[in-house]
Amino acid sequence: MKRILIAAALLAVPSLPAFAAASGDMNCSHFTAMNSAGQMATVDSMRSSMSEANKMPSSNEMVSKVAADCKGHPNMMVHEAMKNAMPH
Repeated sequence: MKRILIAAALLAVPSLPAFAAASGDMNCSHFTAMNSAGQMATVDSMRSSMSEANKMPSSNEMVSKVAADCKGHPNMMVHEAMKNAMPH
């Protein structure tokens, strides 16, 4: 029983940053710590709440651009990195 609880807790941990992404308060350090699936889910979640979403590149491109913009800026907010990644 203890192993099942530990496994359930470990499976829940990767989903915690997704909750932060939905509220728009995730910073780059959390984003870069995620695996590619988590980063994609975060970008998709944030993208759906942004009015400029139709101007954004594909989600795959956005993940790459956000990760590049976040590099060296762990305290920057992910939504700022997404806005920086959009064509101007």
